[in-house]
Amino acid sequence: MDWILSAVNTNSWPSWAQSFWPHGVKWGLVLASAVLIWFVSKVVKMAVIAIGRWASKDTEAFEGSSWDLGASIARFGTMFALLPLPLGIIGYNWQGMVETRGPGVVAAVITIFAAIVIANWVARSMRSIGHKARARAGADDTLFAFAASLVKYIIFAVALVIALTQVGFSPTSMAALLGGAALAVGLALQDTLKSVAAGVMLAIFRPFRIGDYVELSGIDGEVTDITPFTTSLKQVDNKVVMLTNDRVWAEPKINFTRMTRRRLDLYFDVSYSDDLNHALNVLRGVAEDNGRVLANDDIWVGVHELGDWAVKLRLRAFCATPEFVDVRAALTKEVKEAFDAENISIPFPHQVEIQYRGSPRKPSAMTHEPTDAPSPTFDGSDE
Repeated sequence: MDWILSAVNTNSWPSWAQSFWPHGVKWGLVLASAVLIWFVSKVVKMAVIAIGRWASKDTEAFEGSSWDLGASIARFGTMFALLPLPLGIIGYNWQGMVETRGPGVVAAVITIFAAIVIANWVARSMRSIGHKARARAGADDTLFAFAASLVKYIIFAVALVIALTQVGFSPTSMAALLGGAALAVGLALQDTLKSVAAGVMLAIFRPFRIGDYVELSGIDGEVTDITPFTTSLKQVDNKVVMLTNDRVWAEPKINFTRMTRRRLDLYFDVSYSDDLNHALNVLRGVAEDNGRVLANDDIWVGVHELGDWAVKLRLRAFCATPEFVDVRAALTKEVKEAFDAENISIPFPHQVEIQYRGSPRKPSAMTHEPTDAPSPTFDGSDE
């Protein structure tokens, strides 16, 4: 800063400008150094994100991973490491600060970065082992996925403690701090701890597994991930829904794919004038002729309800669980075609319109005396 002050001749300036010039130069350099720190830290964050995308090898694997957290931590560490620059301009002993705190800050940043790399590698390896076990032996990989998420969070917690000790916190102070923080966090985040406890119960009892199609809290979808905090569902329209584990554990859970076969319940309306026995035989024949319907002995047909304008028939049949939607659609189409071929009508509601021969006379508004209206007759009568 001294060379900037000496390079400018301020003798001809007004007195107020001469007094302001040193302060303006100092705070201008502070502002410039702050902009420089912001730019350098952003470059560091972008570099970490680029490394994360390269290491993930998959955009979906990168999204929502801990690389974003690592990039933010790296940016914060860079800003903290370059903080002595503006402090030195202001007048602080930045050299002493760098000598005393610099190595610890660098070690803390390296620790956090290494923890992110190791935690992601361990979690990815455990998930890969679970996928391979499922592909080779049909093993359940749900426990592997849950354990991978749990181990990743444990590695992060340990790395954070080590990083804080590198910065200057003593282990004794850290233990006391963590104890108090644990109590405070436990009281403040009761719902989150409930989710963790519920996640452990889901991992142990496994009412559903990754890949199952379920209904949880009134929301249906395929289970894609189970972490200590949340359960993720992918719906048929490719939306991803995340539910907290305490909500999943507390409410009824419907697993559509746990069993190897699933029962179809289809309903068809026929006219009251149709032969019900013939309609039921046609319905059974369609189900028996479908090659994807399992166990013809389990096929059941019968009259379900006598409705207002139709007789409702019911068909029960079993099919393989993965083929449920296709078989249901195929049977519905085949029954319609068979009914048409056998002249079995599928009725639908009719609306009957009644018209009067003439408009009834309106009562007088003055006297309010009732008047006789003509009797209604149907237009469709033969005359």
